[in-house]
Amino acid sequence: MKTPGQKYLTVCIPTYEMGGVGHVFLRKSLDVLLAQSFRDFDVVISDYSKDQIIEKLCADYAPKLPLHYSKNTDPVGGMGANTNNAMRQATGRIIKILLQDDFLSGPESLRVIAENFNPDKDVWLATGCRHTMDGKTFFQPHYPKYNTKIYLGRNTIGSPSVLSVRNDPPLQFDPRLKWLVDCDYYRRYHDLAGNPRVVRDVGVIIRMGEHQITNTEATVELRKNEQDYVARKFAAVSPRKSCLAGWLSKFGGG
Repeated sequence: MKTPGQKYLTVCIPTYEMGGVGHVFLRKSLDVLLAQSFRDFDVVISDYSKDQIIEKLCADYAPKLPLHYSKNTDPVGGMGANTNNAMRQATGRIIKILLQDDFLSGPESLRVIAENFNPDKDVWLATGCRHTMDGKTFFQPHYPKYNTKIYLGRNTIGSPSVLSVRNDPPLQFDPRLKWLVDCDYYRRYHDLAGNPRVVRDVGVIIRMGEHQITNTEATVELRKNEQDYVARKFAAVSPRKSCLAGWLSKFGGG
């Protein structure tokens, strides 16, 4: 049950400079959020930028959106730690994760999530997505599906931006990971609650380009090291939920 003043859904957006284009991408995302037909939501932004560009942009939007800006000074950095910081400040019963370069597909996106996610019984939900290079033309529709090898990099769910999770509280991303941070997260949610509820509506647009971690930091060595790490991590975890909690805590769980 909601408390007075609490929004039903919180959109969590981790941000940083992203090579100078982060604020451009974020502005697009905030404009789409302004157009949502479903209004019972707020926005939490966790900003890891070294400058004030995104902070100033958020100040411009704060009078128009229920937006809460937080400067993240955590030395760990990275998408995982930054998203964790945003989720820790979320008060909605549902958390919608939205990376700053991605944006909701249209004005009904949050309504579809709210109507299909029952926080009294659902734990995690994933929507369909499309992809874009320029923010204007869309291609390659994708519909999430879990597979047992997802944690090794066979990502059949997609970007974290397709995801909504129950806030009671949510699992945390493993801050040790960069390339497999989402795949590891999906494996842990599956171990906790089984397959996600999948909504085949295209709820989000995933932006592709040179700014992506796959193209900037995911060297051959990093990929191998992370695959070795998650393979050891899950080989040691008992499939029984009674044994899972300790490992979630040790390896970025919440």
